[in-house]
Amino acid sequence: LLENLVSARQHAQSHFEDARSLLHPRRSIPNELLAKIFSHCIVKVHHVEEPDGLDPRAAPWLLNGVCRRWRNLATNLPQLW
Repeated sequence: LLENLVSARQHAQSHFEDARSLLHPRRSIPNELLAKIFSHCIVKVHHVEEPDGLDPRAAPWLLNGVCRRWRNLATNLPQLW
């Protein structure tokens, strides 16, 4: 009986966490505002014509790893590439 209750609690907790993630503020930011924020993520390096665009720790690559929505938006913003 106790094992069943613990299992049911863990299952409910998992569903609660899934539902809570749907309400995260990140999901409510309009794409236009995200695009503006993303454009500020591009590092402008002085005395270098082009920053290292292949660094996976930098934008736009880093933005692509957050979620599907950010990946779709970042890959469709020419100013990031």
